Amino acid sequence: MNNKKLLNLSTTLYVGNLSFYTTESQIHELFGRCGDVKRIIMGLDKVRKTPCGFCFVEYYTREAGEYALRYVNQTRLDDRIIRTDWDAGFKEGRQYGRGKSGGQVRDEYRNDYDPGRGGFGKLVTAKRFRD
Repeated sequence: MNNKKLLNLSTTLYVGNLSFYTTESQIHELFGRCGDVKRIIMGLDKVRKTPCGFCFVEYYTREAGEYALRYVNQTRLDDRIIRTDWDAGFKEGRQYGRGKSGGQVRDEYRNDYDPGRGGFGKLVTAKRFRD
């Protein structure tokens, strides 16, 4: 099945821009207001196995996911504006960040200080220690 068709049938949402400190129970509490949550898969740094700012939320029905997209997308959780979008469906291995350092790629190149996402970006931090 092609990706567009999978997205149109999916009951899984990608949730981004989470704080590294947001818990699974906080996500369940927020997204559970839109329908019964089947499971939550926290995004993890592939090296340290710690949260790295994203997750997947799978619902039992497409309708619940549509409610979450409509009502939860662009809301504030842990003092951050979160993003939600349809995901074609979780597959094992996708819970890990794809960045060189193990986390998300976007956090490697970030130049600003963001305490909710571990401070400075990985490359900036590495350069500061070298200098």
